[in-house]
Amino acid sequence: METALVTALGSSTSQAQKAPSQELDKNAFLMLLVAQLKSQDPTQSQDPNQMVQQMATFSSLEQVQNTNRLLEGIQLQNQGLFQTQAASLVGKRVRVTSGAFELQEGKALGVLDLPAEATVTLTIKDANGKVVRVMDKGTLKAGDHALEWDGRDAAGNVLPDGAYTLEAVGLGTDGKPVAVTTSTHIRVDAVTFQNGTAYLLAGGRRFNLSDVHEISA
Repeated sequence: METALVTALGSSTSQAQKAPSQELDKNAFLMLLVAQLKSQDPTQSQDPNQMVQQMATFSSLEQVQNTNRLLEGIQLQNQGLFQTQAASLVGKRVRVTSGAFELQEGKALGVLDLPAEATVTLTIKDANGKVVRVMDKGTLKAGDHALEWDGRDAAGNVLPDGAYTLEAVGLGTDGKPVAVTTSTHIRVDAVTFQNGTAYLLAGGRRFNLSDVHEISA
């Protein structure tokens, strides 16, 4: 008796602590329908159309819930495929939109993308934000242009390998600013996933997968 009482009390307490649902699922809908049937007066004539409409609504609700479960399954499957494809980039050399450049063995490579003809000036800064080199690239046509930096500062001194930042400023033939997009080549060290978004890790920096322009071996 005591065991049954404790079990009943525990079950009652558990149900009391359960947060009420704000959604009307098919079970709740069915309970409401049964309660409505119990409360009907059998001596009064009933509208059969109303019953048909309620049953149709119940059937539609069940179909919608089944469809939602199916879509959730497809979404999880697609997410797994996406993560597998993104993981295959580890070890690959890719070009990403970024102002961050890695100087390795005295050389840094990148690409400048111009939407229109412009006179371009490049400013290179070290990891501390100090300007180490300013390069005048002259007038460049619209399109992609390969960029190579020899790793030397303004005085011709060889700088140590590491992380640097490139800022590009363009002026059009009309004297107005032209947006210059810079991209760099990286070797992917790892792929991380956060809140459903994939990021590439390279040289201690993180890059968005949507910023990838091209992939090579």
